[in-house]
Amino acid sequence: MYFKWGLIICAAILVFIGLRMHYDPELFTTREFPLALGSAFEVAVTMRYLLASFIIALASIAFFSSNIKDAVSQRSILNGCILAFGIMCITLGTLTFMQMAELRGGSILFGVLSIICLFNRLTIKKSD
Repeated sequence: MYFKWGLIICAAILVFIGLRMHYDPELFTTREFPLALGSAFEVAVTMRYLLASFIIALASIAFFSSNIKDAVSQRSILNGCILAFGIMCITLGTLTFMQMAELRGGSILFGVLSIICLFNRLTIKKSD
């Protein structure tokens, strides 16, 4: 039960982020890269559209994976989610720490998603 709701929550958050990035990529770019100007800004906005589409694709994979019933497959999917969200958390945190971008909120968000998936992974019974 936790598996299904955990992935649905992750998918919903990812869809929200993706749609928000599609709706106003200029705002995201200005907030994350305040020094970007001219063609660099335009490239960054274009990358926001691409990233938004990719995030929505990942959300759909997470959502449709939530219907898997056997414990071995659930653990495998959650291991992938823990790794992916953890890498995103570390990457965004590193970029913020190195003052290359302002991505503190994204780092926290992906850290929380990783923790949700870890909690769900630990609650799956071995006998399932």
